[in-house]
Amino acid sequence: MFAILSLSASCLSAPTESAPATVIVRGEWSYASIQSGNATTANGTLVLSQDTTTRFTGTLDASEQDTRGQLAHIAAVVSGRTIDQSLVEFDLVIDPATTRRHNGVVKGDSLSGSWVQISDVGIAASGTFRAHRVR
Repeated sequence: MFAILSLSASCLSAPTESAPATVIVRGEWSYASIQSGNATTANGTLVLSQDTTTRFTGTLDASEQDTRGQLAHIAAVVSGRTIDQSLVEFDLVIDPATTRRHNGVVKGDSLSGSWVQISDVGIAASGTFRAHRVR
């Protein structure tokens, strides 16, 4: 009988979408990324807002430079979530057809990981990123 009551109680305390944040990512971050295969780089400012839950939102304002030296402005909307005490995942929506899914690890004021850009035909691009919280 005790095992059944224990199991029922643990089911009632399962995490929900509004679970408390396990890592705080709010603030301003200096962001840099590099695309695999062609060395296109992006550098800019990532600004994140987060309440007390695992969800966060924000913006990226950056410049992207391709291998020919051509510069392009990137203004992206950010939407993401914290997964545990150090893991996060978030999307940078650059335009309706361009979303880059980021998976990263937060260590203090540093955030780093990888990203993939999905298109209608699969992975269009991928790379790595790093960010440092601006104090």
